[in-house]
Amino acid sequence: MTYSSIPLIEGLLKDTEKHLLSVGIKITDKNRGMLETILKEEFTKNPLTQKYTPTQVVNKFLSENYQFKEMLTPRSFSEETFFLIMQWGIHKASEISNFDE
Repeated sequence: MTYSSIPLIEGLLKDTEKHLLSVGIKITDKNRGMLETILKEEFTKNPLTQKYTPTQVVNKFLSENYQFKEMLTPRSFSEETFFLIMQWGIHKASEISNFDE
């Protein structure tokens, strides 16, 4: 199976922006670009060197830039993005498993 992090990154961006709007916050273009850069830096790395989960990256960004106390979980995102997060986890686990062999 071929894996691409691009749909995951796009889904996380879209759903994070939607979540912020639902609580009355419009993400600035600067912050959206910053989140996109952070997501790309983490999820285009080799899975063996990725340190954080998608929700950890988003939660850290929200905490640092919007003083969010609420922690998002994979279920906080749309069904499509939830599926992409699960797919990322399976891909990462298979890469780690293949490395151990």
